[in-house]
Parts: sequence; C-alpha cells; structure tokens
Amino acid sequence: MSDLPFRQSCRGLVLAGGQILLAEHRIGSTGTVWVGPGGGVEAGESHLEALARELHEETGLVVTADHVPQLVWVQTAVFPDMRADGYQGVVNHYFLLSVDQFEPASGVAAGAAGHPEREGIVHLRWWTLAEIEVARGAGVRFSPRALPDLLGPLLHNGAPPSPIAIGL
Repeated sequence: MSDLPFRQSCRGLVLAGGQILLAEHRIGSTGTVWVGPGGGVEAGESHLEALARELHEETGLVVTADHVPQLVWVQTAVFPDMRADGYQGVVNHYFLLSVDQFEPASGVAAGAAGHPEREGIVHLRWWTLAEIEVARGAGVRFSPRALPDLLGPLLHNGAPPSPIAIGL
C-alpha cells in the first residue's frame, strides 16, 4: 500500500432524452476510452464546484441550480503511472445530471484554451444505451468498463438512494 494520496476527480453522467454525453479520451499509445466528461478537483474546490468547472471546460455546459447533480457512483483505481504526479491513483465521483440536449463545445471556458487536447479529449458525442452495448461488443472501450450494465438502472430508475462503489 502506498502512502501517496488518491487524486480526487468528478465526472458527469450527463443525460438528455435517454442519451448520455461521453468524451473520447486518448490513453497513451493504447488507443482511446469513452467516459463521462470531468476531471480533477483543484485545491479549495468542492466536488460540485469541480464538476461544474470541468463540465464547462470540456462541454460548454453551464451547470445551474436546476441541474441538481446527484452522486451515484464512486470508483477507486490504483494507477502506478500516477506516482510521478504524487498520487497512487484516482477516486472518480460520478454525478448524474439531467439536461436539455445541447451541442457540446470543448475548451469554451476562460483559460481553458487547449484544455481538451491537453487532457487527451478526441471527441464528444451523445450515445444511447443500445449504441454503447453494440460498440462495447465491437471492442470500443468505456470507463467504467461496466458502463452499459450500470447505466441501464440509472436510465430506468434514476439515482440510487446512496452512492454505489464500482469497479474499473
């Protein structure tokens, strides 16, 4: 066990009309992975402040009091390559938000020029659960890996009464 802390991160499960907005991230030389937009919590930020900032930087979405983000999943992952940055891994906090569908626009926040490229974001798009299931069957990677299995209950039942600990 490492004495290094875990990096705190917030990710949005942004839903509109039965679809979810996902960001395709470049991961080293091994390809890409689709995940909810988001990123690290900065010093002095709450999880909700970090979520709002990251969603604005990465998608153009302005989170308002009407959105009422709900924490639904918590994922803890150890990544040895994060040791160089002073962390043993990351704790991702996934928040469910319902929105009206919009055209995502990366890097719109002040000071975020180049942010998506720096973060390895290749593309943003809306997905249906069926499209995710077909893509996963064709070898497209999603994070969490069980995204289709986890997303179904959210779409049908809404947020769980308390956050669920999930795997990679």
